[in-house]
Amino acid sequence: MRTIVIFTLLLVTVNVFAQRPLEYEDRSKEEDVFGGRNDNEACITFSAKQTIPLLFYMDNKLKQPAHIDTIGTNVNYHLVFDASPGRGNRTITIYADGFSPRIFQKSLSPKQQLTYYLFDPDPTVVDCYNQLTREGLNLFKSGIYEEAKRKYEESKECSNAKNIEEIDKRIELINSIVMWRNLADAAYAQSDYPTAIENLVKIYQVNPEDKYVSNQLTEIQIKQRENCAANFRMAETYFMEKDFKNAQPLYQKVIDRSCNESATAIERLHGIMVSKQLPRVLTYEMSQNTPIGLSAGNYKEHKSSGYFTIRFNPDLFELLRDTEGDEDLKPELNVSFGWTIKIVKPVWVFFGPGYTGVGQYSEEDNKAIKDDEERKMVLNINHAISPEVGLLGRYVITDKIGVALRYTFQYRFALEKETQDYIGKTRHVFGIGICF
Repeated sequence: MRTIVIFTLLLVTVNVFAQRPLEYEDRSKEEDVFGGRNDNEACITFSAKQTIPLLFYMDNKLKQPAHIDTIGTNVNYHLVFDASPGRGNRTITIYADGFSPRIFQKSLSPKQQLTYYLFDPDPTVVDCYNQLTREGLNLFKSGIYEEAKRKYEESKECSNAKNIEEIDKRIELINSIVMWRNLADAAYAQSDYPTAIENLVKIYQVNPEDKYVSNQLTEIQIKQRENCAANFRMAETYFMEKDFKNAQPLYQKVIDRSCNESATAIERLHGIMVSKQLPRVLTYEMSQNTPIGLSAGNYKEHKSSGYFTIRFNPDLFELLRDTEGDEDLKPELNVSFGWTIKIVKPVWVFFGPGYTGVGQYSEEDNKAIKDDEERKMVLNINHAISPEVGLLGRYVITDKIGVALRYTFQYRFALEKETQDYIGKTRHVFGIGICF
């Protein structure tokens, strides 16, 4: 029996010494007013962590709060009192498991609102702030962002909380990560791998220990390479078949998604665009004494090219059936070639050398023939060098055809001076045709 009594006394002593004080912080504000239904009422609000439930006693009787609410991890106990004159003095004893009782003596006045925050002051027993921020960091590294955010929010309520701005930055970063994850998931669902990769990389840069993001990033990058290769192969097939209409959007996808094949895709698209510029031009040419003419050439966007022109008149064909020689005939043939250079879109300049031959019938000059004898008509060819320069304008109607206008100024240098007037010194040539 004596042993039992000694053990009981020892247990009570240990329990008494195990009690630690419950500290409080006065968070009341002068401008606070209690909005009760009775003008003589006053209110005291006690707040504490959910882990520290509170009981209130007055005159050894339990005092029930008029209202209890929870905000975040804190529980608020609202105690309402009659504070009419002569009844404002109140003594409140607060009990919490594991803590010594805390006594409040207050003299209340009508409509008064007081607020107190109760907490465990001993960080060696429970270091609220460090514990929660440590848990938040571990959850963050593991990629459990919502739980990490909750821990950081709770740490701000600790009595020994510090670096609140830094905690807010961590919470803001978590909000950004959650947004990036949502964007990545939505992009992945639509097979928009570049956007998914872009957002996952943002997460990986701020949290390289997120294994889920690391694995997902690797998986999507593999799918991206496979998708790029498939689009590029299909584009190449269309390109080789000259089906540029279907090849172009596929090459553009390869470029937009920053695929490894982007450089080749850019080169292919450039080739397609050049082909759509319709550089080949064929025009019908008309000038004095040579109403029949054709000119063919390439008029390219980014580099010089060449052209060839031939002009003649119907008298050239009459020579084939005229056996006696008609002095009224004046057959003419003009051939030229040269270079084309773009000046400003859609105008090109061209220039080059040329040759002109003009036929002329005359009586045969033979002294052996007497004056009264009939002389034969002989065809003489007058030669001239005919350099030229001109302008070409081009208008594309569709991606397959357009119209072209061409003007040429030609100078003629007769090899025999006495034939200069017969050949002519200059010519103005006009042409119209198509580009394709």
